[in-house]
Amino acid sequence: MIKIEKLKKEDIQFVVDIEERHLEETLGYEMLQAELHNKYAYFYVAKDSELVIGYIGAWIIEGVTDMINFVVDKKYQHQGIGQLLMKQIIEDSISNNSKEILLEVREQNIQAIKFYTLQGFKQITVRKEYYKNGDNALILRKELS
Repeated sequence: MIKIEKLKKEDIQFVVDIEERHLEETLGYEMLQAELHNKYAYFYVAKDSELVIGYIGAWIIEGVTDMINFVVDKKYQHQGIGQLLMKQIIEDSISNNSKEILLEVREQNIQAIKFYTLQGFKQITVRKEYYKNGDNALILRKELS
């Protein structure tokens, strides 16, 4: 059974491993550990039993939710886990009076862009050569009512 839980210290290394495998970059152990004490940070993991299979992180500050990272292990994609994680951030955003959710996604990540579009996100701009390897980032926004 899949469950969504707040990020805990013992989950961090698993999150870093998933980031490195699937995102080509990681926020890093130290940053993720610091987020545990950040009152604006909302970080969650998806677990299958005790195995971390995905996570999502966002900052909710002054009416805006900035999604920091979001990944589901490839073996567990297309099973609704991403939707569960996204639902959690949307609920937190609404309960904290956020008006919108912003995120960036690699222009080449067609699968993620399709997912975000289905969740109601729309592209608002492009950041040229945003990532370390020179890839562009699309900036997407979901307005919350």
